[in-house]
Order: sequence, then C-alpha cells, then structure tokens
Amino acid sequence: MIALTDLFLTSTGRVGRSGFMAGAAVLLGLWTVVDLVLGLSGWLHALIAAALIYCGFCILSQRLHDRGRSGWWSGPVLLAFALAWPQPMTLLGWIAVAGLAVVAVDLGVLPGQKAFNRYGAAPGARRHSGATPG
Repeated sequence: MIALTDLFLTSTGRVGRSGFMAGAAVLLGLWTVVDLVLGLSGWLHALIAAALIYCGFCILSQRLHDRGRSGWWSGPVLLAFALAWPQPMTLLGWIAVAGLAVVAVDLGVLPGQKAFNRYGAAPGARRHSGATPG
C-alpha cells in the first residue's frame, strides 16, 4: 500500500498502474470540481490549480519512473492536458487529446518494469531482509 503523501507529494520512486489510476482519478475529480463546478476564479483558483498541478506532476513522474522513463516527461503531458481542458477548441487542442490518449494507454494499461531500475524497486516488490529462511 502506498502512502497518500508519497503518491501526491513526492516525485521520486515508482507507482504501479492501480495506484496511478486511482490517484489520477482523484486529481481529475478535484480539478473538475474546482474548475467547473465551483467556478472559482482569481487567486484562490490559481493557488488550488498550482497545488493540483504539482500533485499531477508527482504522480505522473512516479508512473513514468515505473515505465523506465524520466519524470520530466510529465511536463509535456500536463501541457497537453492544459491545451485540451475542458474541451479542445483548436487543432492543437485536438492533437493534445490524441497525445493524451497515447499517454493513457502507455501509463494506464501497459505494465511497468518488473525488475529494479534506476528509479528504484518495482512497486509491491518484497524487501529482502538478508536473512535466510530456516
């Protein structure tokens, strides 16, 4: 089980598909409520949006790490989200939607690397204590 603070507030380590999908659903739900339902504007909206974007960067980075990629790729993913939200209006917005569909398959469907990679152990991997079973 991954701690919520680790999932949303740190960009290091790795997270599996189920943790990523649950975290992404929570962030998208919060973003929808803040942006569309509450209709906030001004500094409060900007502050909440910055916090949600930071959390999005963290969870995307961890999932990208699980797939063996740099967390910096979360920047273009979040840019594509900004271009497509809430509805694509231009050709660039529709290209962003296509890119997000590819990212959704890559991060949400394809498995992460099973072995230890440069970002750490696979999510759910057992920690070896060094003791041999008796």
